[in-house]
Amino acid sequence: MSSDASLWSWSRVRAPVVDQHASWIAVNPIQGCPKGCLYCFLNERGQTRVRPEELTTPAETARMLLTSPWYAPGRAVALFTWTDVMAVAGSRAYLAELLAELTATKLPNPVVLITKCRIPPDTIEQITAARNGGLRAIVYLSYSGLDEEVERGIRHEHTVGNFRVLAEAGIPIVHYWRPAFPRSATTETMTAVLDLAARYARCTMAAGLKVEADAVARLAQLWPALATHPGVTEAEGVYPAAFWDFIHHTAHRHPDYPVFHTNSCALAYVLAEPDRFGVFGGPVCRLRNHCPPAQRARCAADAARPTPSEEAVAAALTRRGLPGVAFTRQADGRELVVHAAVANRTVSALTQDLGVRVRVTGQGDDAYWSSGTCGARPLVIDDAEGDVP
Repeated sequence: MSSDASLWSWSRVRAPVVDQHASWIAVNPIQGCPKGCLYCFLNERGQTRVRPEELTTPAETARMLLTSPWYAPGRAVALFTWTDVMAVAGSRAYLAELLAELTATKLPNPVVLITKCRIPPDTIEQITAARNGGLRAIVYLSYSGLDEEVERGIRHEHTVGNFRVLAEAGIPIVHYWRPAFPRSATTETMTAVLDLAARYARCTMAAGLKVEADAVARLAQLWPALATHPGVTEAEGVYPAAFWDFIHHTAHRHPDYPVFHTNSCALAYVLAEPDRFGVFGGPVCRLRNHCPPAQRARCAADAARPTPSEEAVAAALTRRGLPGVAFTRQADGRELVVHAAVANRTVSALTQDLGVRVRVTGQGDDAYWSSGTCGARPLVIDDAEGDVP
């Protein structure tokens, strides 16, 4: 595997402390990760293999969240998406303070933590205390069976161990099955990953590989077909064929274990809430998600509520900086087509504002990742094309 320094020489850039991502509000008061996962989107931002940098105090972070234009009660909040907060002691100490701040404010929002690193006992206790104090904390464990050559600095026995200790503590787990590469898309690896998740997690959220244009050369070291296959950067996600087939047939092995391909649905299921992102009744809902009947019934009941009026849609567009933009409401009123290029963050906020599926005609200058809201679709590549020699 090449170690060409030019693939890693990126200036360190920073994200907003509070921002709207596809299915949650992202809060990033610490940015930069000491780990070196080869596929991570932080590579192109100069934020891997670096010391985590604290940008604001926990108290200021809580204030920024609550006063953000993206904030609304009940919407999911993901903490530390630009670092692994469990990686170093200083970040874990910051997390403890922030959890205490959010608990003290009686934050009504569900709060998500995402990690591959070991969660030590004192942090388990802090998360448990926050939950006992009313904070709806959920842990996403990112685990795909990739080896330490790819996930540099990650000790996978710690990742595996997290499943048991979190489950024993009663902390809800979502298994984050991402990314997908041919080297981990073997029957043996995928079966082991699924069996572990089904034993301890509430559900799995399975996703493909997001490919930005600047990352193609680096990612092609792991999956050569990415350099030659058309459409990888335009795809909503790229999947090895073996992985795609396996994750859509998990019910054969674990018939009662939910596996979702939309993160918002995984969140809704764990929170016992209906879909808030217009997924219900669409193709992913009907054809891909392995969703329990009780959850589908919950979403169906919610879908019976009245749809927003033309005036309500126009007012929501104006609030999100899109006054006078043309839109079309589909016949059932459950889908809104906005005839303009709209950033992903705004589409996500609008979807939650209105409670309907929102489609747009482009992402404008928001090229963070290709989004299904503007027509991006999954791309499946035959394993033989992408296998690492």
